[in-house]
Amino acid sequence: MKLLFKVSGFLLVVLVSSAIGFLKSNALNLRYKKLCKIHSSIADLKERIRLHGGEIDRLINLSFESYPINYTALEKEDITLIEDFFKNIGMSDTKAEYERCELYMSLIDTKIGLAQKNYMELGKLYKNIGFLGGIFICIFFL
Repeated sequence: MKLLFKVSGFLLVVLVSSAIGFLKSNALNLRYKKLCKIHSSIADLKERIRLHGGEIDRLINLSFESYPINYTALEKEDITLIEDFFKNIGMSDTKAEYERCELYMSLIDTKIGLAQKNYMELGKLYKNIGFLGGIFICIFFL
């Protein structure tokens, strides 16, 4: 009976530490996916500005699925970049707004590349460290 409690405790420690590693890896993946979604929404807004022009608030609501944007998985630099994009939007003519969208799309492209690189490098590392950390803790308690 005592052995059963030890084995179940060790298994629980390994599972919890592995889950923490997977959650950290998932946060990196979520950031990448959100940045890709924002990039595609800005591209859609850019095309709507080019084709339709007109009232920018209506075009923003059509282009972005959920506006205002949920900043849950994004870093501070990402948030300031996106807020800077929305700060003065609609203050100039359609050609300038089109070019502004292109500029911010290129800036977000660099953020997407960094997020993808971080996920590829650190995502697998977090998963492995979580699992191996749990095994190390179990060995330490033996």
